[in-house]
Amino acid sequence: MTKLQSINPFTEELNAEFDLISREELSEKIDTAHRAFLEWKKTPNSRKKELMLKLADTIEAEQDELAKIETKEMGMLYTFSFAGLTKTANLIRWFANNFENILKSEEFETNGLKVQTQYDPLGVIYGIAPWNFPFNQVLRAAVPNILAGNTTIYKHASNTPIAGAKIEELFLKAGFPVGIYQNLFVLPSESEYILSRKEVAGVNLTGSEGAGSAIGALAGKYLKPSVLELGGNDAFIVLKTDNIKKVAEEAIKARISNNGQKCNSSKRFIVLEKYYEDFCKYAVEYTKTLKIGDPMQAETQIGPMAKEFLLNEIDSQVQKTVKEGAKLLIGGKRIDRKGYFYEPTILADVTPEMTSYKEEIFGPVASIIKVKDVDEAIELANKSDFGLCGAVYGDDSEEILEVAKRIETGMVFLNKPAASQASLPFGGVKKSGYGKENGPEGLKAFTNKKVIVL
Repeated sequence: MTKLQSINPFTEELNAEFDLISREELSEKIDTAHRAFLEWKKTPNSRKKELMLKLADTIEAEQDELAKIETKEMGMLYTFSFAGLTKTANLIRWFANNFENILKSEEFETNGLKVQTQYDPLGVIYGIAPWNFPFNQVLRAAVPNILAGNTTIYKHASNTPIAGAKIEELFLKAGFPVGIYQNLFVLPSESEYILSRKEVAGVNLTGSEGAGSAIGALAGKYLKPSVLELGGNDAFIVLKTDNIKKVAEEAIKARISNNGQKCNSSKRFIVLEKYYEDFCKYAVEYTKTLKIGDPMQAETQIGPMAKEFLLNEIDSQVQKTVKEGAKLLIGGKRIDRKGYFYEPTILADVTPEMTSYKEEIFGPVASIIKVKDVDEAIELANKSDFGLCGAVYGDDSEEILEVAKRIETGMVFLNKPAASQASLPFGGVKKSGYGKENGPEGLKAFTNKKVIVL
């Protein structure tokens, strides 16, 4: 591969293509980032805040264009993207307004000693971005890293190069010095060279389990700190409720968000047997009403998958699960039309031995699992290699809270779908990765907490 191509998943037409940079150009970008770091770390916090607030304003000023980029590059619904960019701008404002207090020095006494602590930036941080949220996923990692005093170089996903280039442009338009944020048009194979460079002080990746394993190994080899936000196969537990229809509809809405391409969306729906048949019935009824089509149209609820190979991957996982004994309630195949469309699919009677239970399916596919009681629901929720998010629905607030406390994930949401917030740490356990983005933990992820004994 000598070029990165952006393909519109709705029309299957070429949006644009970009040349990969050479090793020499990559080396110069790392040098530029390091030189920028030496000055940036001395920049007053007031100036950092000013620039970040300008970045948020710049995003909102170009919100329509940015939303169209996401829609044309990876099929995100325009309405969903537009709303998400407001959330991204507000995320930037939250970090800009809170980073100084979170990273402030502290003084205290312990064992007769006077101690002072401070958070020092590490240097150049290498970021690796996914394609499913081309702007938000990058900025929620890059913004706190930069406010902490680091600079960053980012390799965006190969199918979203327009978004990758646009992010660097946004930083420059907001007034950031050259080198604070740089986009890299490189292949994954360049990651070892990047992490081998002494100027590069850490790596932040959002991606698949396989990518996380590879980058984690390289980070270990070169002794670089890392934050890995990987996949999820989250449980959505349904307990005692007087409104199973509403819960079933909420479940499907959560599953099809971003066309089913969210690491933190619920994928395994664990339902008490008392409500199981009704849950399945109402889930199918709601799925039949979904509007599939042009992601630019406001009435569309499901657009195309981001990449063609995803269709084959999703279909293979669905067919394997059916052969293993699951019941196909609706969907289960590629839609015969132009564009990378897959039918919204519901699999029932899924068990822990089946493919859709064990693997993350990155598309509009829901797996429904019947359990006899709360203890079995918790057991099956935790019987997973992943542990990113979870959701518990039910009318008994005390019961669902107690269940949430026993779920092995980074986050659990009660009577609401999983979502991220700038102020809350985001990250998982098990094969969902390690480290945190967002919140105070995200700001401190690539800093050195220095202890000074007076």
